[in-house]
Amino acid sequence: MNTGSKLLRKIYSRSFDIFKFLRYKYKHCYYEAPFSTSHMYGLARNQVFSRNFCKSISGPKALTLCCNFMGTMANSAAKQPFGQAPLEPFVETYYNSSNNHEIPFSFQVENLDCESNVETNTCIDTTMLLKDKYVEDKQRYEAMRRWKQVLKEKLTSNSEEYFVLRVLSFNILAQYLLETYPFLYKEHDKRALSWNIRRQLLLQEILGTQANIICLQEMQQDHLEEFLVPFKELGYAYLYKKRTNDKRDGLLFMYRADQFILMEHVKVELYQSGIELLSRDNVGIVAKLAVKESPQTQLVIATTHLLYNPKRNDVRLGQTQLLLAEIERIAFLENTPAGSKYLPVILTGDFNLEPNSGVHKFIMRGSFEYRGKGRNLEQTEYRTLSNSLIPPRLYITDNCQHFNILRHRLRGDGPYRVMLENSENSGSEENPSNASSSYREVNTDTTDLQTIEIARDCQAKFCSGTLTHPFHFHSVYKHQKKNGKREATTNQDAWITVDYIFYSDLKLIEKYTLPTVAECSTLPTIPNFAVGSDHLCLGATFKVYKKKVNTGNVIRNNKTSSL
Repeated sequence: MNTGSKLLRKIYSRSFDIFKFLRYKYKHCYYEAPFSTSHMYGLARNQVFSRNFCKSISGPKALTLCCNFMGTMANSAAKQPFGQAPLEPFVETYYNSSNNHEIPFSFQVENLDCESNVETNTCIDTTMLLKDKYVEDKQRYEAMRRWKQVLKEKLTSNSEEYFVLRVLSFNILAQYLLETYPFLYKEHDKRALSWNIRRQLLLQEILGTQANIICLQEMQQDHLEEFLVPFKELGYAYLYKKRTNDKRDGLLFMYRADQFILMEHVKVELYQSGIELLSRDNVGIVAKLAVKESPQTQLVIATTHLLYNPKRNDVRLGQTQLLLAEIERIAFLENTPAGSKYLPVILTGDFNLEPNSGVHKFIMRGSFEYRGKGRNLEQTEYRTLSNSLIPPRLYITDNCQHFNILRHRLRGDGPYRVMLENSENSGSEENPSNASSSYREVNTDTTDLQTIEIARDCQAKFCSGTLTHPFHFHSVYKHQKKNGKREATTNQDAWITVDYIFYSDLKLIEKYTLPTVAECSTLPTIPNFAVGSDHLCLGATFKVYKKKVNTGNVIRNNKTSSL
């Protein structure tokens, strides 16, 4: 057989492989969003994807493929039951016709040298090799991850008793950070690091989770509008907060506008001028949401990205104190003889700390003594922390509460004012009365212990050497399997966990399982052709019990960036 015949056979074989791949991938492209009040959202999402996918191809093949694809969606009778839907998109990617981005298994990668075939002395098509690499990586990755039920009970999406909430948290890796620190990615396949490729993989994974709340970290500001295109068509509203000063990335918080009303929110700046401990450019977003079909059913969801520096757990502890004070302010319901009552809370993000470290213990246990410990919050005999973490001039107590707001709650007077710098608030009002008398109660010029009696059996403390908070947080992930193998969310010289979903007063029914360290070691370094970031996403599904609707209660929908 001559060389030309061999080449024709290889081309035919490659074409048949692509046909089989397309047939396999697109025959399962429809399933119903489990938490929708109807399957209109699932149909709408399929329309978005199918319309844009069909725009990406042309000619007679386009007509045949798209007709078959649409027919499969329309006639599919096998809806995935809740709790069994894989992390699989409706089509392989969201195709943005304005950018001519190709679907992942046809990546257009510029300036790549083609690989030589020794047998035929010909050049192998780079896109074919990338398709093979994509399929290989994706199959290995998907085998590691699945939705696992925590509670064995049957759920329905339109229950009158509860609402099903699915939350996704994901550090998506800002492209400018990847390009600023290339030495961190020197062992990676460089072809998988371009934003055009990573964006498609990220969208595929995020939309595939069918989450109605999405919390993203490291969302680059100048990529925001492009990234939001599919979410716009699917009816998400959003909040965005860029990190302070010259940082180009930030937090993106998205929620289904047809399912939630944004009652109140704050964009928290953890940078506070003149305070060394709080001189980093990290931020947070805290949002109070009401379930649209049951407006008295409300909860608070927050996301953040804390300082990276592994040696400065003390900084992360101070940042957490500020963030929890804002969560406490927004989640507060009422004082009762048994203590303060709060809305259910979900706290997500990249905390840059490992399980059982000092800040992790503080979040989970509600109390932590930092006095006498080192900057890493471990026992040490030198350079120990004093009894003062952040200065009293911020008016945040050691119980992670705003002093002014606590005073106003219990006494009914004083300024209802947050003293943090530059944080953006909505849905709250300030009462300036008796401001001076309130401020005189706290000595802002000392780092000595202060105990201020606000009401009977209620004291506010500053500089006590111990922090507490009023929430009873649980972690969606246990960080270690029953067999003792550790879970991981990223690789920082080794596979470790730094990303979390904490929650209080909610019923966890499902989680998106994380791979073990050993399983991660079998993956190509991330990002790769299956995972678009250097972190793995986290996912959890909760049951939120509905409250009875009070028809006399008027809900005010505050302004938000609505798509």
